[in-house]
Amino acid sequence: MGTLSLKNFPDEIHEQAKSRAAFEGITLKELIVQAVNMYLASPITLDVQEVIVKKKDSEQD
Repeated sequence: MGTLSLKNFPDEIHEQAKSRAAFEGITLKELIVQAVNMYLASPITLDVQEVIVKKKDSEQD
């Protein structure tokens, strides 16, 4: 299993996540893994115009 360390993570979010994990009776790690899994499972919505602009920008580099 990989290791992930976050530097300069906002204190307020850390405290909220810690409190939420405790409320749900799970570890902070479990809460974060669940949140990332939910995020990755959600469909990606693409703004076609934004994709075209990014592609043009990358081709100019």
